[in-house]
Amino acid sequence: MTTFSYRARIESGGHAVGVIEAETRSEALTRLRADRKTVLEIREGAAPVDPVKARAARGGQPIKREEVIGFAAQLSVMLETGVPIAEALRALIASARNGGMKRVLALVHDSVQAGGTFSQALAAFPKVFPVLMISLVRASEATGALPLMLRRVSDYLGKERRTARQVKGALTYPAIMVGTAVVVTSFLIIFVLPKFAKIYESRSAKLPTPTRVVMAFSDFVGANWIALLAAIAGTTVFLAIFLRTRTGRRAADTVRLRLPVLGPMYTQYYLARATRTLGTLLSSGVPLVDAVRIVRGVTGNAHWQDLWDRVVHAINGGATLGEIITRSRLIPPTVAAMIAAGERTGRLPDAFERIAESAENDLDEAVRTGTQLIEPLMVAFMGVMIGGIAIALLLPIFTIGNVMAH
Repeated sequence: MTTFSYRARIESGGHAVGVIEAETRSEALTRLRADRKTVLEIREGAAPVDPVKARAARGGQPIKREEVIGFAAQLSVMLETGVPIAEALRALIASARNGGMKRVLALVHDSVQAGGTFSQALAAFPKVFPVLMISLVRASEATGALPLMLRRVSDYLGKERRTARQVKGALTYPAIMVGTAVVVTSFLIIFVLPKFAKIYESRSAKLPTPTRVVMAFSDFVGANWIALLAAIAGTTVFLAIFLRTRTGRRAADTVRLRLPVLGPMYTQYYLARATRTLGTLLSSGVPLVDAVRIVRGVTGNAHWQDLWDRVVHAINGGATLGEIITRSRLIPPTVAAMIAAGERTGRLPDAFERIAESAENDLDEAVRTGTQLIEPLMVAFMGVMIGGIAIALLLPIFTIGNVMAH
């Protein structure tokens, strides 16, 4: 008897996923039709996860990357101590605190229990488990090194998370400062300036030029605030739509790489992420072309994606990785030389790992340098905006004698 897994539509209009044993595929189909089931998918051995249930499992509580990292680490330890994967999954389901993660793991367990492979079960949840994790698990299933591979996945995702937090942390400070400056300036213009304007107008005095400019700007905002809000809303919607287009994403990616302070930080971030991913994949036995395709999907920048597309095309055409990398303006010459040397000596995974460590150290330095440069710039920015308005309001007070004389 052969085990067949299936996905079918039942009479009530719902979906059913299950396993049936039969001598042949035709016999399995006949028996399912006799049970009034319309077969949508049937395969030998592997049990597909119902996509409807998969979408429902992802709903509700969001599943954080930390939970995936913890899942990989805990499962690796349990498998290394000899616990069967189905039993390990049941234990992790029982200990899961997040309802969404618990539902996802339950479907993964059911798929594995029904004869499906672990990688196929994970692949049903691409928004939960990253493509690199799925690829490494799939590679380990052919070599029998799943515990080791899961430990590598946990280490990789942890380092990737740390790197992403560094970049976000460096961007959070200027964002907060700019937001604070805009809020305070808006408060001064909308609520404070009009009161000062009435006081000065009652004196019929000639005000200093900075004060008149600020007052005129306040009057303009007060008279056209509806149009200004509409313009801001329209611009926000336009940018939101534009940035979702291919041209918009490419423009935003270009700006990221060319920013005077943040540009080097983004460059080191993309380099560290790409080389860390390539090193992990190649050391796990994933072919170079497949590894580069995976890296393209996790890069997050259109210009770097173009680079990996050229690499795949060049390798398929008989060229070497070092040849195309050396010609790229995105890769520093020293890094390109290390990659080319690693390819010649057959130590490419080690080369990528060393480059990743160096890039992560450089990213640390770039974050520190960027923060040190951004802080005085933000202080100067707030000083000019808020301090300028405050000085313009107080200038007439300094010449109160002349004002009162009128």
